[in-house]
Amino acid sequence: MQLLETLYQNDLSRIAIDRANKVISNTWLRPVGHEEMVQTAQKINEFLHENKADKLLLSALEIGKLLPHTKEWLSTTYYKSLSELGIKKLARVLPENVFNRLSFEAVMTRAEALGAVNFEVKNFTSEAAALLWLRDNS
Repeated sequence: MQLLETLYQNDLSRIAIDRANKVISNTWLRPVGHEEMVQTAQKINEFLHENKADKLLLSALEIGKLLPHTKEWLSTTYYKSLSELGIKKLARVLPENVFNRLSFEAVMTRAEALGAVNFEVKNFTSEAAALLWLRDNS
């Protein structure tokens, strides 16, 4: 499997790209606060736009608990911005903790109910499985 090329990394996350398949990947490296998430999301969107990528992998295995205002921002603002960027597929690698996993699932359910999502979304337990799905052009 082709490795991802790192575009940007700090202590919060690693943003990488699979240029051949137009996939941007963000892997959270530790729990983050609301502002850290918003700033990183802005960087992800810049890379999506600059590279004309239409697939996104968000790995939240290490992210921990989502704060209420972060959940609100994700469902009302961030997923809408991905739709506006022309994302076709979003793969989410969700935390193993059941409470945190349900929190992420509730965010997506709300975003879909608000009409903010016009792309395919699938949840995974590993980044490898998520990448396989994103690279599948069927």
